[in-house]
Amino acid sequence: MSDPTKRPLKFPPQHISYLQKHRILELFHEIARELVIQKPEDHVLFTKQILHNAARSRDVPRVILIPSRKVNVLDIARCMSNVSKQVVISRMNLESCLGSEITNASSEMIAKCLARLVRKENCYILGWIMVDCIRNEGDAKQLLQLGIIPTHTIHLISPFQPNLDDLLYCSVRPSWPEYRRNVVGIRNAFKTSLREVYLGDQMFPKIVKDCLELCKIRKAVKAISPRVIILGPRGSGRKTQAKLLADKLGLIYIDFEYLICQAWISATELGGKLRECKNKVCFHSELLSEVVNRRLLEEDALRKGWVLVGFPYTDLDFRYLDTLDTPPNRVIFLECDLTVCKERLRHRRVNVYSGSVTDIKENPKAIEEKTVKNHPKDDESVIDAELKYYCEQYGNLRKYCGATASFINGDQDERWVHECILGVILRAPPAAPPRKGLADLATSSSTSSACSCVSIPTAVVDAFVRTV
Repeated sequence: MSDPTKRPLKFPPQHISYLQKHRILELFHEIARELVIQKPEDHVLFTKQILHNAARSRDVPRVILIPSRKVNVLDIARCMSNVSKQVVISRMNLESCLGSEITNASSEMIAKCLARLVRKENCYILGWIMVDCIRNEGDAKQLLQLGIIPTHTIHLISPFQPNLDDLLYCSVRPSWPEYRRNVVGIRNAFKTSLREVYLGDQMFPKIVKDCLELCKIRKAVKAISPRVIILGPRGSGRKTQAKLLADKLGLIYIDFEYLICQAWISATELGGKLRECKNKVCFHSELLSEVVNRRLLEEDALRKGWVLVGFPYTDLDFRYLDTLDTPPNRVIFLECDLTVCKERLRHRRVNVYSGSVTDIKENPKAIEEKTVKNHPKDDESVIDAELKYYCEQYGNLRKYCGATASFINGDQDERWVHECILGVILRAPPAAPPRKGLADLATSSSTSSACSCVSIPTAVVDAFVRTV
């Protein structure tokens, strides 16, 4: 009866989104890891005791810094600790625990002492940064056997040393071959969490910042279907990037403008409510979210994941969106200079027959064709009104999303932006409290039977009327 090959088990979509929103899978992973490492006699009692700590420690970075010669890695760790509040475990702490110098201790003794240090209460809650405590591959393997598994291993690569891949045994220091062998062994032991920072001629604060940014990137415990929202001003490249994601990852591309047009003309109860609105176009948050929800619950969107552009407009829209059965699990803001956005839109022309878009800056001859015209929505007054409205709502949207959102510079090359977005989607979601939806609102918005739309500038509404 429980054989999944005979009767596949499927979670309802609302259950999957709940697991992802509260990161239950990561919590189970953390508890299972501790059970395997600790091997308690009473596993039920042990699970109850560590449950609270496991919920906190799943987000705690556990970092090992692999130093290079002529690099003051201890100062880098201390500066990182000043920001992240992690506990720095240095060679001095280890030798104090050992009662002797590290050179005289066995790998087993070093691993046991480090295990005691990292399992102290403050390390368990705040996380730790281990510096200059692991001498070679043997120390690293002993540490792993005791269950001390770092979330990030950062190798600070100095410009003053030869490349580790080059087998150089001439014109180098006599100690280089042994140093290279030890570093390569440590890197291999921690290869699943290894990251590299090339120091070059970077200033000290930049190195610390790069290390802290790397610590925010975590591997996903389990692959999940991406449900992506791309926000940004008109002209920032939202739709272009969304279509690239759909091609690259097989996601369902959802354009809100198209959805609202289809809903408006449909002979359904929802279409009737949209047409009954006292305004030219309905901007009631609950109704618009229902339009989106109907598309998100279709089989292809549930199976493949989706990327949505054109919605939400306000933080209230976003709150309603978060109450749906399948809310977004990735929120990406494209940060783009408004001057750049206007420049892109001014050079955009649309084929009146096919609807294809042409950039006359890249293809100047296209303007001579009579079939290529300026779209009414690209009128300068409409562009100014939409950009102004986005700027007015941006602060509230960003505040509501908090640390769950990722921010990418949309001024850059299209391919560079695309790769940055891919990096955000493919890694684990940000370690941040879930968005609260309508829970923290004192009074909910009025129901859809008494439509009270969000206030939208007249020029933006007129542009929507043309679209519908």
